Amino acid sequence: MSIKIELSTMCFYHGDMLAKVKLCKDLIESYGFEFGIQLHNSVTEDLYNKLKGLDTKFTIHAPVLSEYFINLANNDFDAILSGFQNSAYVMQSLKSKIALFHGFFMTQKPIKNDPANYGKVLRDAIDNKYRLNDTRVMDPKYLETEEFRRYQDVVKMNMKRLREKYPSYTLCMENDFPGIGNGNQTPAHLIYLDCPIWLDTGHLWASAILNKFDFYTALDMVCKRCQVIGVHLNTNRTPVNWNLKSPDGDTHSHFSRGYDMDMDKVIGILKLNNISRFTIEVVDGDVEDVTFLIETYKSVT
Repeated sequence: MSIKIELSTMCFYHGDMLAKVKLCKDLIESYGFEFGIQLHNSVTEDLYNKLKGLDTKFTIHAPVLSEYFINLANNDFDAILSGFQNSAYVMQSLKSKIALFHGFFMTQKPIKNDPANYGKVLRDAIDNKYRLNDTRVMDPKYLETEEFRRYQDVVKMNMKRLREKYPSYTLCMENDFPGIGNGNQTPAHLIYLDCPIWLDTGHLWASAILNKFDFYTALDMVCKRCQVIGVHLNTNRTPVNWNLKSPDGDTHSHFSRGYDMDMDKVIGILKLNNISRFTIEVVDGDVEDVTFLIETYKSVT
């Protein structure tokens, strides 16, 4: 089984991007693993232009270079197709065959692709009634409503239609951080979709705390019950007694053994389930994160 390790473009917010790519690529390939880059939806046109000439394989965290997020809960399928168009063009340009995205927002309003102001974007587009008290997370009671189930059905149908429109691509749904209006939070939600999944471990960790399920059991369940194409890895510093306030929640932090999230156990579960593609989705991730991942992967059984 060929193991692939990607750097998300979240790793390139600061510093010499090309030097970091070379250093990490050389290390990854020295262990016999494959190197790749994943374009995050926050990628700028300037960074994209620097990356597109590299001799490497790319995956796409859609939407890229697009004004709005892709929302499969939208009843207008033409709007969904339009929202994916730029990402499809980038995929074609880079000869990329894999894309993933967050596709379940409980709204019919357009959602701007503005990651730097993500909280405000969601507040502008999604009804405050979904908010738990005065926090930025979803009130779990809405996951039990008929309204949520109707949205689920629309998302599942539109994901099927989108995949049928692009049969040569592998299109994956990513599980959501449990923010207001975000719909793919639990293993049951992902299983219900019946489509390829890109599993974000940090989001699942936060969801497990909010929705009160066992994270490690859930991680194993998703790997066993879903078609997991790849995994976003980072250490979520959020403690198990999270007070639902920032800056905890979705920290995308460097790999560490200093927090409640047991990274050795996480990587061990993924290895046991033969997951073969790992994206280091760490803010300013670097060669130390690559080293941590490789050494931990090789040591866990």
